Amino acid sequence: MNLVRALTASLAMSTGLLLLPVGAPGLLLAQASPQAAHAPLDQVLGTVTAVNAADKTFTVKQDKTGTEYSVSAANARRFLKVPPGQKDLKKAQPITAGQIAVGDRLLARGHKDASAPKLDAEIVLVMTSGDLQQKHQAELEDWQKRGSRGTITAIDDATHSVVMSARTPEGTKTVTVTTTPETQFTRYASASAKYSDAKPSSFSELKPGDELRVLGNSTNGGADVAAEQVISGAFKTIAATIVSINPDGKQLQVTDLQTKQPVTVALTDDSSVRRLPPMMANRLARRLNANYKPQGGATEANGETPPAGGSERSGAHHGNMEQPANPNAPAGEGARPNRGGFSGDLSKDVEQLPKIPASDLKPGDAVVISGGVGDDKSHLTAINIIAGVEPLFASAPSKAGRSAALGMWNLDVGTPGEDSGGAGGDSPNK
Repeated sequence: MNLVRALTASLAMSTGLLLLPVGAPGLLLAQASPQAAHAPLDQVLGTVTAVNAADKTFTVKQDKTGTEYSVSAANARRFLKVPPGQKDLKKAQPITAGQIAVGDRLLARGHKDASAPKLDAEIVLVMTSGDLQQKHQAELEDWQKRGSRGTITAIDDATHSVVMSARTPEGTKTVTVTTTPETQFTRYASASAKYSDAKPSSFSELKPGDELRVLGNSTNGGADVAAEQVISGAFKTIAATIVSINPDGKQLQVTDLQTKQPVTVALTDDSSVRRLPPMMANRLARRLNANYKPQGGATEANGETPPAGGSERSGAHHGNMEQPANPNAPAGEGARPNRGGFSGDLSKDVEQLPKIPASDLKPGDAVVISGGVGDDKSHLTAINIIAGVEPLFASAPSKAGRSAALGMWNLDVGTPGEDSGGAGGDSPNK
């Protein structure tokens, strides 16, 4: 699992304290002395990529720019190890330069060299990779135990509560989510489902149709949740046919097969484009329609013709919330290996497919696109594009059938402790 979280370097001077937001919790870093307020220091915040213990020099890849700085701590006055998630330095412990290792998160404050990416540090604050891993593992386990997900269907501004349609192993249910002034709100970026790219948010940003991840204790048989953390995002998944592709591969014009309306799809450097192998596409098509017969006499990997009515039953789980990959498929059977190397876990199988350039797509191709949406619903920023899905559409030609097909591709959004993309808190970059 890729445990990733980039700390945002944002400074604010107040009453002799330096405020450095670390994900949602934040971290207060005390200045070394009152005189520091009169002599502003430069800083480098990032991940340690190399260590020279002999001369107390560290190579640090800066979060903000990606530049690798040579940080000399030979003259540093303070070395402190800060536990992840702390909001002050009360639990910080003195350490030596020799205890800093590759993978640790490091904040160095001192004076930069104007002619090279170097910094002579006066203060060095460290979060160790081991401490961060433990924190994120605990967060992940908590989300798996007390987390729920769904789509907002109603919002009550007066009570600061929302109603969401939640996907559970038992099927779809209605859940009321109540929040308090202590509830922590975070919102996904418009072009990313990674928690590491999410920003602090508020109840006022919630909108009907938002994808929601909620951490909190459930009551009333799971029908009510008292939210401690709420992560929201405006995401959408559509079935479409490609109309045209820009020469630079950064934009597609498609037709939404549900609404028959044109949609402009923007691709970013983080957009993933994959194509289903025919055998995998045919297996998924038979999940939707047990009587579906592949076109052109397609065969399995061993040369056998797929049996009519031989639908693949799978308890495939979607993401880390253990949701069925297809909400309409029979539940109760665990994921199991398939012929052809497919595990039956849809998200894992798709992630293992090689990425392809957008230039490999062509007009007329059927695709499933998941991405972020803004106020203009005719524009979508692609996170995932899956091609080779013609068998799925052929097996479910009706509008209801296509809705079921789209249910197989619910975007897997990350939570603290994971990055599917998604990771959270103040974890180290990898």
